[in-house]
Amino acid sequence: MNMSDMENYFYSGQVHASLAAARQVKADAQEAPAAQKMIAMYESYGIHEIPMYTKKETPSVERSDETYPEMDDVLAIRAIKDEQEFAARIQQLEQAAKEGTDEEKAQSFFTQGQLFLFAHHYDESVHCFIQAVRYAPNNATYYGFAGQTLARVSSSPFEVLGYLERAIELDPHNARWYWNRALVLITLYKDLQQEMFLEHAIRTLEQAQQALRADQNSLKDAIDNTFESLKDYLL
Repeated sequence: MNMSDMENYFYSGQVHASLAAARQVKADAQEAPAAQKMIAMYESYGIHEIPMYTKKETPSVERSDETYPEMDDVLAIRAIKDEQEFAARIQQLEQAAKEGTDEEKAQSFFTQGQLFLFAHHYDESVHCFIQAVRYAPNNATYYGFAGQTLARVSSSPFEVLGYLERAIELDPHNARWYWNRALVLITLYKDLQQEMFLEHAIRTLEQAQQALRADQNSLKDAIDNTFESLKDYLL
């Protein structure tokens, strides 16, 4: 690894890879100051605290209606009309989060995160999605929702990218996670005026297009609109 690798990972939104490269570069006395500065920045945003998956499992596939199998519980809960039944189901969720297996805790936190998300309580939602990741660090969907929800609460773009990077590593054929990464890179380009962010954003959008399925019409429209919004920067 060298400084070029570290910077390329940085501009492409691969913050974990960039951090790993910086730690290797730090051993070079000449380049150590720049690498140390990069490491300190990532650590200030808690990138090193984002869990690392232990194995790659077959990821869930996003449905044409933009839902995932992990969302079935929350969809069933939201369909409940009886208040007592609803309260009992919420109590079961809370109990699972405290006493269940790691898998049950993860699913409970993810479901609670979705409920908070539907209620527009984004801070609580973020907390739950991050807990889901911690209990099930091999689940791409949990990472993806943590990342895109962190973006909604104006978290550090590098923290957002850290979760999206894990989602993409675990599910490299999911167009949504690439699109979300591209949005963050575009924001970084606007804020920092570094052309490399824009170049990588375009490449990432192209990856999103390549990963799109024919039935993902809404996501296709979103990606096309993002491309359209970049025209002013490309002229």
